[in-house]
Amino acid sequence: MDFQQYLLALQARRKVFLLVFAAILVTAVTVVLILPKRYDATATVLLDARDEQSSTGSGRVSPRERAGWVYTQVDLIQSGKVAARVVRDLKLAQQPGVREQFESDTGGVGTIEDWIGANLLEKLKVDTGASNILIIKYSSNDPQKAAAVANGFAKAYLDTALELRTEPSREAADWFEEQLKGLRTSITQTQTRLTGFQKDKGIIGVDERMDIEYTRLTEISTQLQSQKNATIDAQTKYKQASDLVASGVSADAFPEVLNNGYITSVKAALQAAEGRLEEQSQTLGANHPQLQRTQQEVQGLKERLASETKKVIAGLGSAAEQSRKREAELKAAYDAQQDRIMKVKDTRVELAVLTRDVDNAQKAYDAALGRFTQMKLESKVRQTNLAMLTPAVEPAKPAQPKVGMVIALALILGVLLAAGVVYLLELIDRRVRSRSDLETRLALPTLGKLSRWQPSGGRLLPAPNFSMRAARALPHPW
Repeated sequence: MDFQQYLLALQARRKVFLLVFAAILVTAVTVVLILPKRYDATATVLLDARDEQSSTGSGRVSPRERAGWVYTQVDLIQSGKVAARVVRDLKLAQQPGVREQFESDTGGVGTIEDWIGANLLEKLKVDTGASNILIIKYSSNDPQKAAAVANGFAKAYLDTALELRTEPSREAADWFEEQLKGLRTSITQTQTRLTGFQKDKGIIGVDERMDIEYTRLTEISTQLQSQKNATIDAQTKYKQASDLVASGVSADAFPEVLNNGYITSVKAALQAAEGRLEEQSQTLGANHPQLQRTQQEVQGLKERLASETKKVIAGLGSAAEQSRKREAELKAAYDAQQDRIMKVKDTRVELAVLTRDVDNAQKAYDAALGRFTQMKLESKVRQTNLAMLTPAVEPAKPAQPKVGMVIALALILGVLLAAGVVYLLELIDRRVRSRSDLETRLALPTLGKLSRWQPSGGRLLPAPNFSMRAARALPHPW
């Protein structure tokens, strides 16, 4: 069946088409009139993810944190805590017949507030979309109740959000206040220990004392090194002089002997006496008294020279011994100074520990005091980063059923169903409605087409020049 044939069948069965179409339309109108009306009331709340009230936040929130925060707000609105607050604020549990219905549905199990809240949440829808606006929609068959409950959820949400924000801060402030008492005691105890230690050790300025002790140690170290060099030099000179004397070599050439003024004068006197002795030996006899006196003088000077030389060498030994003793004294002083510095260091370490304890106790107290102040301020905040944007108003028209949409769908469905019924009837009871149907059924060409018969009279066949004349079955011979 082509489209032309279907149009002919539709024209022939137009009564069936209209009947089916009318039935669908009447059914749709009846359903619209029978279905209970549902009214939707919508309240909107503005969300600001930035925390302007916080004294520590920077006010900037990442997209991921913002999304998580928004979802948290949605869950908060749909929580039993907010629903219970709505029930209390609107006094829904006190309405007539509510308690009887609660007893009938639950048998008295649970609380009436939770039961009413659960029923309210079933008709509540919260959406955010892609903006910072929270859409709170409540559905009811009573437009006044829909608006009241939607506004009740918005108000309960704002109150609960403020309570959830300030209550932890209030509890934290109380906790920090208790901690501050113990921290004050800790500061007092550590400060007392530090003061007592300073009094016991007589400490006024440990850093200045360390500088003085280190300066003294440096001076002693310098003196000790110089004395070590002097000791080595003195011992070397004494050893060289002793070795010369022990080997039988004269120590006259030794610097200390040469530079000794008394030995020099003795040497001069000896040389003069030896000169006289040589002259007298040539002129005087061996037993001459003058020659003998001169010989005795020369011998005395030699003995004196040897004695003075020994004294000089002994003096070198004594100087070396004194230098060694001085070195030992300086070494003892150096060791004692090191011990003194170590004691000062130990005292300084212990003092640093006590001072650090005081500082740590003070820092802990300051940190706790700062947090206490912050929590105290936040517990007194009466605003949040949420605000009622538009309260719900009583809807003038029901949201369901949508009459216009139902009628439009009924029209479309009626047309389609009526057309389908006509098509099925035509397939079941097929009739010849056109020349093509006849040619298809009989498999023969059409010889002509007669006009509709008019029984009122007139020509059986139309005039030759009439527009509805018979068509030739065969072509013209010419």
